[in-house]
Amino acid sequence: MVGYNVQTAVDTRNHLIVSHEVSNVGHDRTQLASMAAQAQNAIGKQDLTAVADRGYFSGAEILACEKLGVTPLVPKPLTSGNRAQ
Repeated sequence: MVGYNVQTAVDTRNHLIVSHEVSNVGHDRTQLASMAAQAQNAIGKQDLTAVADRGYFSGAEILACEKLGVTPLVPKPLTSGNRAQ
């Protein structure tokens, strides 16, 4: 089976796609910093905030974003199957 993974970066002020990327990687964990850098270049602004779901969480990607000047807002993945009560 062949599958593709599409990433997009959206300008939240104008709701426009500023960057996109298609890969055959089956997860999002290695995509955050790359998409943030592409968004910086497209918008022409270095000081950005990247908001993503927990599928993008990776310590290395968080650090790479911070080095780019991007503030990443990504929740940590759930570590247990137990539900809070």
